[in-house]
Amino acid sequence: MPGTPEEDLLEWLEREEERLGFTSIDDALDDITKARDLLYEELGYDITEEQFTGLQHALKTRYEDFPAIGVEMKRFEQPWGYQTIYRDILSKQFISGESVRAALEILRG
Repeated sequence: MPGTPEEDLLEWLEREEERLGFTSIDDALDDITKARDLLYEELGYDITEEQFTGLQHALKTRYEDFPAIGVEMKRFEQPWGYQTIYRDILSKQFISGESVRAALEILRG
């Protein structure tokens, strides 16, 4: 996961929230021990410190940064896999991933 693009982490986060529930993921990402227990129990995967930090960052992006820039992210299942879209919260217009990344860079300084 180190070096994993943020979009991939956000997609992973959403899949796990759907599978395990929002509360389980939120609670687990507060403490690395809880995260390790949850991910090992559910996926047989032992998370590293760097991966834990990346997932915390993805959680902050979804619940703090996206609302701050007025963007919502949705993922839809298609016959060929999943499609991620970004929309402006107010106008509901679609926004490119590139525009979202640029807005996040500005927000984060």
